[in-house]
Amino acid sequence: MATLFADMDERVRLLEDLAHPVRYGALRQLEHGPATASALAAALGVSATVLANHLRRLREHGLVAVRHAGRHATYELAEPGLRELFSVLNELRAPPRTAPLPSVEATTCFDHLAGRLGVALYDALAADGAIVPGEDGVALGDDAATVLARYGVDVPEARRRLMAYACLDSAEGRPHLGGALGAALAERFVAAGWVVPDAGSRRATVTPAGRRALRGLLPR
Repeated sequence: MATLFADMDERVRLLEDLAHPVRYGALRQLEHGPATASALAAALGVSATVLANHLRRLREHGLVAVRHAGRHATYELAEPGLRELFSVLNELRAPPRTAPLPSVEATTCFDHLAGRLGVALYDALAADGAIVPGEDGVALGDDAATVLARYGVDVPEARRRLMAYACLDSAEGRPHLGGALGAALAERFVAAGWVVPDAGSRRATVTPAGRRALRGLLPR
């Protein structure tokens, strides 16, 4: 029994770190990008003193990092795997919806593509053998490198995050691609000018150049 608890110690600590609305809220705010302590406190509706105590704990446990520029300190996520965890939590305990979300051509979900574009990309990668969805998750297929090269993407280094996983699209009711591979593809689409994220929202625009480039890659 002692060995079991020792093996679970780090996971239990992570859950304890998340099990407070201020700490969880701060991490969710930082998922959208770096922020100062004052901006976080204002967004969460807590005092700077209360927030400082929670940020200290998150820093001690390696979940956030701080960068100093003169007198200013900016906080950011230090654990990339949190994005995957947030996505899973959203699916497990998402607030009930009274009506389905409207279908949108392209959106972003954390750092990967969603909407009809994201779902079509997932389907195309699966059909071409780049990914293999299964009961145990999404694995890379034997043809991953070859297929991804058509999109101008190399197989990324997963490091401390999942390589790929099926993220259920709330509006489409079908999965789009998350994980390190989903992020690499989204980054490529934006860098190539195929997709332009809308400032201040999750929506994105597929450009005319993007439509031409993707015409032969995605199912119609």
